[in-house]
Amino acid sequence: MSAPSTSSPPLQALASARRRSERGDALVEALIAMVLLGVIGLGLVYAVSRAMVAQKYQKGQSLAIQGIRADLQGAGVANGCPATGASTSTSNLSLGGNLQVTGVQKTCTITAVTVTVNGVAKPASLPLVQYAADADTLFGPGTLTVSN
Repeated sequence: MSAPSTSSPPLQALASARRRSERGDALVEALIAMVLLGVIGLGLVYAVSRAMVAQKYQKGQSLAIQGIRADLQGAGVANGCPATGASTSTSNLSLGGNLQVTGVQKTCTITAVTVTVNGVAKPASLPLVQYAADADTLFGPGTLTVSN
């Protein structure tokens, strides 16, 4: 009979040593996965919140533009402008319901121009109208300016 070889450990002892060295590996891997998922989740929440803020500002600007258009269509471009020179007036802009922007400045400047058609020149007045609204909470930082 031959004597058992002492150079290689039995398989059961080898498997037991291997399991002992891998103890906690799955826990560490799960912890790293949770941290990565948390970081990705925070990034997504930040991106969605920034998109919602941008959408809020865009909606406010769109409502203000609609109010300015309604004012121009109802009263006309030159309404409130002087016959010559420039003037500035401040008013409130209704955006529907109980929403309004206060302190909207309307600046009118009348410019004399000459219009020539088929060699016939006629003097005319050109109104340049500019609306400016400064409302950080509704439009975002800065001033919303609309002019022709």
